[in-house]
Amino acid sequence: MFRLFSSITRGVRVLESAWTRSSLANQILLPPKSPSCQASAAFSQTNNKFTPFLLSSPSYSLPEKVIAPILSPSVRNVTKFSLKKGKRKTVKAVIRRFFRLDWGIWIRTKAGRGKHLWRKTPQRKRRLRQHVFCNATQSTLLDKMVTRYWKTPRHYVDDPYEPYHRREEFAITRTKPR
Repeated sequence: MFRLFSSITRGVRVLESAWTRSSLANQILLPPKSPSCQASAAFSQTNNKFTPFLLSSPSYSLPEKVIAPILSPSVRNVTKFSLKKGKRKTVKAVIRRFFRLDWGIWIRTKAGRGKHLWRKTPQRKRRLRQHVFCNATQSTLLDKMVTRYWKTPRHYVDDPYEPYHRREEFAITRTKPR
C-alpha cells in the first residue's frame, strides 16, 4: 500500500513541476483539487515554485482558442417546441443524410464514398455506392428526430427504391396474406 501511495505522490510531483514550467500554465485554468487527493494538495502548499496564477491577475480571461470548443459543441437536438406554433421541428441533417423506407427502416450511404476515389479498387467503389440499413436503435432515434410528414409513405414516378419499400418475407411487415 505504501509503495502505491509513494508512486502516486511521485507522479503528482512530476506532473505539477511540469505544469509550473509549461507556458500553458498561464493560459488554462487548473481544475479544483478534490479532497481525496490530499497528497497533491499538501505538496502544492509546500512547493515554493508553485504559485496560483489566477490570484496574481484579477482580470484574467480565457483565450479565444479555449472558449470556442467549450461554447459550441456539435449537437443536433430536436426542437421540442417551436417559437411560432409550439410544435416539434424536423432535424434537417436527418433528411439530408438518411432515407426512410415505407416499412420503417432508415437507410444511408457509406461514409467516404466520394473521397479519394483514385486510390480505391473497383470492388470497393461498388461497395461504397451501395446503401446500408441503420439498426433498430438508430431507426427509433431518427423517427423521433423527424415529424409525421417524413414518415408517411410517398409514391414517386420511377422510384429507384420501389422494390425495397415492401417487406413481404417477414410476418410483421407483410401486407399480403400467404
